[in-house]
Amino acid sequence: MNLEERTQGLLDLVLEYRERECRAILDAARADAAHLLRDTYGRERARLHDVVLSERRDARARIQAIRAERDTRLRARSEGVQTHLLELAWPRLRSALESCWEDPGRRQRWTRSAAAQARAVMPLGTWRVRHPPDWAAGERRAMSEWILGQGLALPQFLADGVLRAGLLIQCGDALLDASLDGLLRDRRRIEARLLALLAAPLGGGDGE
Repeated sequence: MNLEERTQGLLDLVLEYRERECRAILDAARADAAHLLRDTYGRERARLHDVVLSERRDARARIQAIRAERDTRLRARSEGVQTHLLELAWPRLRSALESCWEDPGRRQRWTRSAAAQARAVMPLGTWRVRHPPDWAAGERRAMSEWILGQGLALPQFLADGVLRAGLLIQCGDALLDASLDGLLRDRRRIEARLLALLAAPLGGGDGE
């Protein structure tokens, strides 16, 4: 083998080595690039996931805040409406009770109910019955007969100009206030009952 052939052989080896090294470097670079791409994609996907979760939390918080504000407004509006309705209903209730007292049949049920309640809670003794001055004498006699029929003493009737409707029945220290003002004294309970009646569907009552 002459010098030229040996030289060409060495050049071929060098070229082959260079190509092999270049391929190795390129393969390593491609592997590094793929790894870097996967790592970058993973980080970006995790970051995007965190951003989406954060946005969802913020959206839910905004929705809850809007709903809370809406509920507060509706509650305030409802309370305002209820207050207005009660302001309208209260004098009408008082007027309706006065009308009940003016009606003989309803007045008799009123006084009989008061007497029955007094009979259940009063101690034995003579009743003192305070009543409006215009309460009919015949109705007082009817109540006296009912009380006597219960085995009690003859009651004392006292006209009271302050009373517009209803009765005050007293025996010793015990007092049953079945007057108009007495029936309306527990305003909070009565207003709660009125609101319940207003909220009840029409036709769904129990006849009370």
